Amino acid sequence: MKTTHKFLIAVILISIFGITSAVSHANVVKNTVEDNLASSDKDDYLLEKKDTLEKIVSREVAYKNAKDDEPSSSSAISMARLFVKKNDIAKAIESYEKAINSETDKYEKANYCYELASVIYEQKDYPRVRNLANQAISLNPEWGKPYILIGKIYAASAKSIGESDIQQRLVYCLAVDQFIKAKAVDPDTSAEANKEIATYSQYFPNKEDAFFENLKAGSAFKIGGWINESTTVRLR
Repeated sequence: MKTTHKFLIAVILISIFGITSAVSHANVVKNTVEDNLASSDKDDYLLEKKDTLEKIVSREVAYKNAKDDEPSSSSAISMARLFVKKNDIAKAIESYEKAINSETDKYEKANYCYELASVIYEQKDYPRVRNLANQAISLNPEWGKPYILIGKIYAASAKSIGESDIQQRLVYCLAVDQFIKAKAVDPDTSAEANKEIATYSQYFPNKEDAFFENLKAGSAFKIGGWINESTTVRLR
């Protein structure tokens, strides 16, 4: 196979799987290209057929994984990311779960939990997002990103929690709790955490409303609903 063909195959690999997982599928792509382009040695033809090859390779990798009784975490995560790219969320979730269950390195498993939580975040299944984010935290306690994700789902849920406007506003206090935790354990997330704090602190209850609800700054308040956690009352 020509060197330029090998380069173009590498491009296909990366476009499908990303740089991290491309190597594990190199033989599949190489064999697929050789089988489908045996009669042609023109690089421009390979470029023209790139989209077709991506579909063929995806099918071949999926078939290979389907034959494995216990697919490796690397192959499962590759397929999960591919399914996300194809917007096949149900299959992506299934593959992420296989990757999580088969991964032995706790930091990689934390990454997979966070990735899956981020996918499910788009589906608005917030209780499940929290469960996965907390799993990532338990595996890697010094990582701030899962805390930020939890803060975001709390903020997104504020309007559906509580029986009054002020109770809903207190959910933003709980969201900010998570952003504060994020930058406390992981300084690399400080910029993002501070941005979220600035965004949601403007929705805190004001002092007048707090007075009529007999709430004091610094006191504890229990958030109900599916969240079921306590926060510190913060006022603006």
